[in-house]
Amino acid sequence: MEKLQNRLRILLVSVLLIAGWTGWFLLQKFLPDFNFNWYFLIPSFFLLFGFANIRVLAKTNKANPRKPVNVFLMFRLTKFLLSFALLGAYYLLNGKTNFREFALVFAVFYFIYLGLETLFFYLAEKTLKSEL
Repeated sequence: MEKLQNRLRILLVSVLLIAGWTGWFLLQKFLPDFNFNWYFLIPSFFLLFGFANIRVLAKTNKANPRKPVNVFLMFRLTKFLLSFALLGAYYLLNGKTNFREFALVFAVFYFIYLGLETLFFYLAEKTLKSEL
């Protein structure tokens, strides 16, 4: 399972670095109106959440087959709530200034991470079944 954790961490960092730099380049080059100072928080938020997700999936009790599914759903709900908290913090601190742009870029990263999260769970389950 440690080998899988390392592969998932490398995959997470790679995808978020590529998406982060590509997003920043596209925003600067083609859409300069989308420029905002909080951009770095978006990939950082998903990177930290991804590391926590990988760690908890690895430490989940495998004796109960429903436990990993419950943990996966709990993480999705937590991510959803923390996302709204981050969007709310941006709105409270900056008002309507670039809020729509921030929310749009955040949504793109949210969907990228949603795919990664699903892949993480799939690979973890596949590894658990192969170990049995």
